[in-house]
Amino acid sequence: MDSFNLVAHEPRMLVLTDEKTFEEMKELAWNKKTAAFGGLKNLLSRPKPEDINITHSEKQYKPFWHAVCSTHFEYKRKCEFTVKISDPIVQKVIVCGEEKAIDPQRNIKLSRIEHCLESTTKEIFIDAYSENEDDFSRYITMPARELGQTEELNEGDNIVVPVKVKAAYIVRKLLSEMIKPIDADEILDETVKIDTLDLYFRPIYAFEYTWIPKNKQNVLEFDGITGEFYSGKVLKQKMTEIFTEDALFEIGGEVAGFIVPGAGIPVKILQESRKRKKIIDKT
Repeated sequence: MDSFNLVAHEPRMLVLTDEKTFEEMKELAWNKKTAAFGGLKNLLSRPKPEDINITHSEKQYKPFWHAVCSTHFEYKRKCEFTVKISDPIVQKVIVCGEEKAIDPQRNIKLSRIEHCLESTTKEIFIDAYSENEDDFSRYITMPARELGQTEELNEGDNIVVPVKVKAAYIVRKLLSEMIKPIDADEILDETVKIDTLDLYFRPIYAFEYTWIPKNKQNVLEFDGITGEFYSGKVLKQKMTEIFTEDALFEIGGEVAGFIVPGAGIPVKILQESRKRKKIIDKT
């Protein structure tokens, strides 16, 4: 495994910026208030719009990971194959100046060296709080701003949902799926690249609705970028970070130990400062 190289770009932290205003989201939430209790089957038990109020609203930032991994394996392997000598009058076969014996089944065995190249790419999206894979692909083409720290999102009453999934977990997951045993006699190059390792935060507006006559509450969450809505929950208080940012983005030592425990395989980290703030226009 001395030929193994892992090249990992420094993880980035980004926040999506092309979001709707709070006023726009509140108007949308008001127009959708009956949908908060839309699961009721009995038409007679459905609330009237005038009986529903918005009793709490909050802005959340929810995290997800986007990662892309590519592999390049180059190696040589020896392979034997059989050639049938069908003409009975043939008594000797010389290949590349070497005489090959003809066995009783009229076969000769030859060998060759195969020079092999394998290249693959895998992309994953993982909810950084629930650890579930999900399709967040629509967001990565949208404008985003690079963050130096999550505190930049914690203004006012904003609630930043903590990240439960570290960068090292994402890398180990990719490596476990991408690295496989190679049937080779000589390995020329084993390179695995973590081409992208980005932690995104997307703005979510959560609205709590109260059906006043029944004193019943339900919550809808509205995507601050797309306007989509679905059942959710309000948090009502700021949440504590689970990891320090250094621990969250550390990958070198943990990944090297995962590949070959104790072998000290070098992990090349391409340094790109996460503290550099910029607008990334991907449209």
